[in-house]
Amino acid sequence: MSSRFRAVLAPVFGYVFAAPWARIDARDRSPTAGRLSARQATLVTGIVGALMLTTLRFVVMDREVQSGMATLAAELAGLISPDLGSFLRGYHRLLINLSWVLGCFTCYFVIPALVVRHVFGMTLGDFYLSPRGYTRQLPKYALLFLPVGLLVLIVSRSPEFLQQYPFYDPHEGWADLLVWELGYAVQFFSLEFFFRGFLLRGMVAELGAMAMMVMMIPYCMIHFGKPLPECLGSIIAGMVLGTLAMDTRSIWGGVSIHVAVAWAMDAAATWHKLGSQP
Repeated sequence: MSSRFRAVLAPVFGYVFAAPWARIDARDRSPTAGRLSARQATLVTGIVGALMLTTLRFVVMDREVQSGMATLAAELAGLISPDLGSFLRGYHRLLINLSWVLGCFTCYFVIPALVVRHVFGMTLGDFYLSPRGYTRQLPKYALLFLPVGLLVLIVSRSPEFLQQYPFYDPHEGWADLLVWELGYAVQFFSLEFFFRGFLLRGMVAELGAMAMMVMMIPYCMIHFGKPLPECLGSIIAGMVLGTLAMDTRSIWGGVSIHVAVAWAMDAAATWHKLGSQP
């Protein structure tokens, strides 16, 4: 590495990572985490995190489970009103996607939140769910979104991208697309709480800022199967958003960026697909 490159890179690394990591280590490393010692908290966090990711992989992501949940939802609605049940059967694909959202919400948020309250004896705000100070960080998060948004526009014409996105095509109209995009946002909120809230706060008392490195590995792995640039980008995104979440003690900036990027990707893919239709 040339001396000129090091001279440019070192201040950037120091501002983005080294200085926040030093603040996190000085402030958040402690012998206890609620009712548990720092080591006990790390052990519980790791076990619960692994169980939730396993459940997501083998249950929530199972297409037969998703289809069964969609069918069950329509059948239950039919018991309340036959017309409602018939209506929902026409949106089977949407219900499949929403069953995935429900599974993610349960594994990424509901169960970890119960562990936070009843095992750690702490509040969700302690696990970075507080919006305090979020508005002061908005310019920083907007600056982070700009290069990602530009990259989305560049790659959105590629066949690989258009094969992957959007996750839901509005065959029945724009109303169901809106429902899906709101559900998509709920999924990303849940994901951010799990990776940047539950995992980081649960391990920071023992590991300090290096809890972010432990979180980054499974976060990268959940992107396996997606386009290679997105998978590689998740490594950088995991480090940056993890550092910001621990430094600001809030996941809401990460939620905002994640939802904005996801909506931009779906919008760009939908626009190109509609434009290619005769």
